[in-house]
Amino acid sequence: MLSFKINDIKITMAHLLLKETFDEFFLEDSKVVTFATFEINGKRNLNWYDDDEKENQLSALLYWREARGFLFDYIKGKKTPEYMKFSLKASREAAEKILEGSGVLSRYLSEQPDMYLQIKYEKGELTMVTGITHREFTMDKTLDRGWDDAVREWIKTLKISVDA
Repeated sequence: MLSFKINDIKITMAHLLLKETFDEFFLEDSKVVTFATFEINGKRNLNWYDDDEKENQLSALLYWREARGFLFDYIKGKKTPEYMKFSLKASREAAEKILEGSGVLSRYLSEQPDMYLQIKYEKGELTMVTGITHREFTMDKTLDRGWDDAVREWIKTLKISVDA
């Protein structure tokens, strides 16, 4: 697990809310506090979909791209939200893209752990925290460090400045 303080809040929020940068991530949950608290549980309500839609093998969680517009519409305006938290889980495609060239991609593919990013805005500061959940207990932190390092490099390619 690694925690970054994001120096470029505006650039990061543009990647998060206006661009497709995080669209291949799943949304586990989000919370935005403005004049009221707006929370999204990213678990898909399969009862809402008709049979044709269900046949398309919907994921259990919403993709970030499905909620991004709603969140942007809620957040935009003259006042900055008091608090925001977005808990994202990397889809296989997102994890592979970030881990490509990291030296741990093959290990990720064989173990298939869950990889996470949490982006939080509070008291004028934006932070990003990495996380990983293994399917089986392990003392080996090679994949954890690989994810942390790969995310750090990925953030650099997005031109986002951080203090680690």
